[in-house]
Amino acid sequence: MEHMKNRNYIGYFTSIVALLALASCTEVIDIELNDADRQIVIEGSVYEGVDSVIVSVTKTTNYFDTTGPTPVENATVELTMPDNSTIPLSYIGNGQYIANSLDISTESTYQLTVNVDGKTFTSSTYMESSVTIDSLQYEFQEGLFGGDDGYSVFINYQDPLGKNFYRFVYGRNGEILNEPQDIQIVDDNLNDGNYIRIPIFTRTFSPGDTVYIELQSIDSKLYEFYQTYAAVASEDAGSPFSAAPANPESNILGGALGVFGAYTRSSSTIIMPE
Repeated sequence: MEHMKNRNYIGYFTSIVALLALASCTEVIDIELNDADRQIVIEGSVYEGVDSVIVSVTKTTNYFDTTGPTPVENATVELTMPDNSTIPLSYIGNGQYIANSLDISTESTYQLTVNVDGKTFTSSTYMESSVTIDSLQYEFQEGLFGGDDGYSVFINYQDPLGKNFYRFVYGRNGEILNEPQDIQIVDDNLNDGNYIRIPIFTRTFSPGDTVYIELQSIDSKLYEFYQTYAAVASEDAGSPFSAAPANPESNILGGALGVFGAYTRSSSTIIMPE
């Protein structure tokens, strides 16, 4: 993993995920704080049930620059569909490129190609089959070590046979909770094919809260990305809006930072008792 040479990438990724989702341990070594060449950052998502794709293309700033990422306006962006047809994305401003009226299907591979100033970056992501939330439950938890009392929310679902990876997105009272500490991903190493009951680990909820839960199926490369993203964005690595010791494990080939992913989604809502 390359050492961190910019101060804005992780915070910007957090904002993009919040926009598109409506959805460990770290070792700190050799932090380079010198001026560095700017790098391309590519971020995009394909969602089950959404017929459009938005891809963001920006350039990082170096450590000593206080401005945000610079939009790339001259990129050529293409999405290759499961039937091998190629869809060009149109520029809509602020470094974002879009394609609409797409036929998105699960159990399919999507490929992204981005060309910037003669350099080509590629990524491939697989959209898994959808896994449905069976039910949500809550349990009251007394605060420990001076913490507040609150309700824990549990997600129940049937895990299919075979290797599966999941990400949980959740919100409270209409607001997606999207801080780095809210990243929750699991695999089924110990529960393959079992009925699973799993809590939201990082939050408890108050009486009267309306809690939204989204269960996303992701491929192994996305799982690795979120593992490393959670590590470098943790408190040990510093604020997500400042420099970090390393970049998340990108699935973009060609030297760019970022991530391109396909997500299936199942969602449910539950209200905490007063």
